[in-house]
Formats: sequence, C-alpha cells, structure tokens
Amino acid sequence: MLDDIKEKIESLKGKKIKICVDVGRNKNEVYEGYIADTYKNVWTFKTGLDVKSFCYSDILINNVIISS
Repeated sequence: MLDDIKEKIESLKGKKIKICVDVGRNKNEVYEGYIADTYKNVWTFKTGLDVKSFCYSDILINNVIISS
C-alpha cells in the first residue's frame, strides 16, 4: 500500500495540485502548490510561502487528500 502511495506522489512531483489537510476538531485546510521533494519516509509540499511536510501514511489514513 505505502509503495503505491510513494509511486503516486513521485509521479505528481513538480505538478500543481491541491491538498486538503485534516487539522483536527473537524477542521480542514486547503493548500495549493506542488510537491517539492520526496524522501524515504516523508514528502514536502511547497505553497507560495511555506513548505509543509507529510508522511506517506497521512494519505493512507485520509489525513491528507490530494486533488488536481
């Protein structure tokens, strides 16, 4: 499962996408940007001002949802 997610993230690297992040207490934040880098356990997402990092398992447990 995680290997499939890693491949999908790597295929989206550099492309403009939107992500929806569950920040708890029934709140979500939406970011627009691109995947900057992928590492062994985490991947980074660059918005206009910030760089955010996420685990691949965040996608597996639906804490991060990717849309294009």
